[in-house]
Amino acid sequence: MTHTSQLDGSDMALRITSATSKVGVVLVAVVLGFALGFFAMFLLGPTAGALTLLAVTVATVVFCGRTFRAEDEPTAPPRPAWRLTGGTTSSVVMAGFFILQGLSTVLALAAGDDGAAVAVVSALVYAALAAAYVLSAVAQRAGRLRAQHPGGVG
Repeated sequence: MTHTSQLDGSDMALRITSATSKVGVVLVAVVLGFALGFFAMFLLGPTAGALTLLAVTVATVVFCGRTFRAEDEPTAPPRPAWRLTGGTTSSVVMAGFFILQGLSTVLALAAGDDGAAVAVVSALVYAALAAAYVLSAVAQRAGRLRAQHPGGVG
């Protein structure tokens, strides 16, 4: 289900809670990313295609982090900027995905794939995305532990 919530009396914020809608958004982003990447590649070359695909990936992560909500997560308040998913497990899975993306980019470079500069930029962006999801998981876990043990040392 897709929800909108009132933020300041005039602004409506999109919140996506349905798993089906989330999958649909991600699939559209993947298709759009590849289409725009191929289009840029044919017009401007492989570097432009790779950078276009990378830009769509980052835009998708930002969009999903701001709009996707877990079933038990409130839809009304905006998430803190550091929180990218509804739960720790989702953050860990996404971090693993971006680690694998970065490793595959590095392996393609090591295998002699042309475009070393793009591969390095891509690997760094994927590493930054993975780090952001790890920080999201750690912060969510710490918040959950503080909520379970209020008044604890730390």
